[in-house]
Amino acid sequence: MSSVDHHRRIDVLAIGLFGLAVGALTLGVAQLGGIHESNKVGTLVIALIFGGIVQILAGITDIRYHEQLGGTALTMYGFFWLTVSIAKLVSEGTSFHLDMVLFAPINFVYAAFSAVMIYLTAYRNATLCILHVIITATFASTVLAMLNIISETLPGILHIVVGFMAFYHAVASLTQAFTGHQMVPLGPPLLHRKGAPMRRATDQSVPAH
Repeated sequence: MSSVDHHRRIDVLAIGLFGLAVGALTLGVAQLGGIHESNKVGTLVIALIFGGIVQILAGITDIRYHEQLGGTALTMYGFFWLTVSIAKLVSEGTSFHLDMVLFAPINFVYAAFSAVMIYLTAYRNATLCILHVIITATFASTVLAMLNIISETLPGILHIVVGFMAFYHAVASLTQAFTGHQMVPLGPPLLHRKGAPMRRATDQSVPAH
C-alpha cells in the first residue's frame, strides 16, 4: 500500500475528529447553559453538520480505503448525530413535540457499541481508547438525563471532554501526516495481538461518537 494512501487515511481521520470536536463542544456548552435556549435550533444545525454529515463523509471515504473499523465507527456515530439532530429540529420546528424518552433507546444502544469500541481501540493507542471510555460514559449519562434521573450537567461536561480529546487526536493525526513524526503523543496501544508487529500509535486509528 502506497504512502499516499496512508496519508489520505490519516487526513480522513482528522476530518472526522474535527467534526466530532465541533459538534461535541457546541452541544456540551449548550447543555451547561453557555448557549441560550433561543439558539437551540442553531446548536442542532451545528451538531447535524459537523457531528453528523462531516463524520459520515469521512467514514464513507475511510471505507473506500478498506478501513472497516474506522469507516464503521465514523459512519455509525455520524448517523447518530444526524438522526437525533433532525428529530430534535422537527420537534422544534413543528407541532410534533417529541418526548426526550424517545432518544433513550438509541443512546443505550450506542453506549453498548462504544463499550465494544473501548476494547477494539485499545489495540490502537491509549488516547483513542480513553476517548471511547468517555464516550461510553457520555451515552450512559445521557440516557439517565433523558429519563430525568440526573440533570444535563454531567452529559454536558462529558461532551466537552469528548470534544477536547477529539480535537487533540485530530491535531496529532494531522501533524503525523504532515511531518511523518509523532509530535503530539497519543500513548502506546494498551493491548497487543499475539504475533502481530508493533504499530505506531497514530496508524489506522478510529474516530468516534
